[in-house]
Amino acid sequence: MLINQHSDINATDKLLKDESKAEFIVCSDVFMTPSARYADILLPAPSFLEEDNISSPWRSGHYLLSNRRLVEPLFESRNEYEWIGELARRLGLYEKWAGKHDGREGWIRDLYEGFRERHSDPSPSNVYAGLPDYDTFRECGGYAYTTAASYIAYREEAKDPEGHPFATPSGKIELFSKALYDLHDPRIPGLPAYVPAAEGYEDPVRERYPLQLIGWHTRRRCHTIHDNNPVMERLEPQRLWIHPSDAAMRGLKDGDAAEVFNDRGLIRIPVCITDRIIQGTVAIPQGAWYTPGTDGIDRRGNLNVLTAYRPSPLAKGNPQHTNLVEVRKLL
Repeated sequence: MLINQHSDINATDKLLKDESKAEFIVCSDVFMTPSARYADILLPAPSFLEEDNISSPWRSGHYLLSNRRLVEPLFESRNEYEWIGELARRLGLYEKWAGKHDGREGWIRDLYEGFRERHSDPSPSNVYAGLPDYDTFRECGGYAYTTAASYIAYREEAKDPEGHPFATPSGKIELFSKALYDLHDPRIPGLPAYVPAAEGYEDPVRERYPLQLIGWHTRRRCHTIHDNNPVMERLEPQRLWIHPSDAAMRGLKDGDAAEVFNDRGLIRIPVCITDRIIQGTVAIPQGAWYTPGTDGIDRRGNLNVLTAYRPSPLAKGNPQHTNLVEVRKLL
């Protein structure tokens, strides 16, 4: 997360190398990731096969799993709880840091039992009701909620609008927002409206960089996970999608190596010529491990070499998949 998954890698690279801004970097990881290469101290971390844990589906789901180690941690690798705890002990802060927990297992036990206590209400709306005690959970290998129900957005507001108003001035769903209107920012209209995007279709930058670049989540990775997996690479290699007409204009054939560039950076990546993408638009799957050469050119095809620092005007979110680029055949 230090560099790979955020906008404008080249700008981030300069920031991380500036010791007046990033004085000291410690990284604990299983692999030599792009972030790990920036570490002043790099510590080997155990994999999920080497430590106990509890896992659940992302955000929500109907079960918890008890993960038990298959082998002891290899090659002197240590879990972050252990080495941070040792550092706290040497600083004389261990008791304050650890609190009532008795080591990492005690910490996990307390987290589980605290969660179980907070969700002990047996009402039908509590999908977490019925969790067994920690030792039973570990012995069973997991637990599936028996009262899991589908989540319905705004159920209470729809059933009882007076008792459960929306968090708006009127308490209702508002199509017009006076609060947004009063900001007097043309990028944030009071009513839903079309707002031209920076580096979008109407941007004059298109004269130099005529192709709209977007990103997507490829099936062969979960963000960056498995990018270093050779089996997954054979199944679905990292490639730039480009329409046949755009490829022909640039003398590209399927599988050719190409350079994709704009004012922020340049990457090299094979092309996949396909009519599954519209003419004028190209796409790169996000999550490839940033791998620059000595010339600074990324050889892996990381999308964020080309994306921009440009937070969204209201939420200050990360709209990094609206970018203009050009593509040329690598000679």
